[in-house]
Amino acid sequence: MEATSQIPMEAVLPKHILDVWVIVLIILATIVIMTSLLLCPATAVIIYRMRSHPILNGAV
Repeated sequence: MEATSQIPMEAVLPKHILDVWVIVLIILATIVIMTSLLLCPATAVIIYRMRSHPILNGAV
């Protein structure tokens, strides 16, 4: 028996392709996190300002 691997060479991805996918996933995760950090406080401010609006409270 030879000491060769049973896995065909087409099934093994080159290391640089895996590195590219890791970088792409890190960039996408960063975009999602930064977007949520920006939108969550903005949404809270908008909701607060709508609830405390003078016209809605009958002040006018």
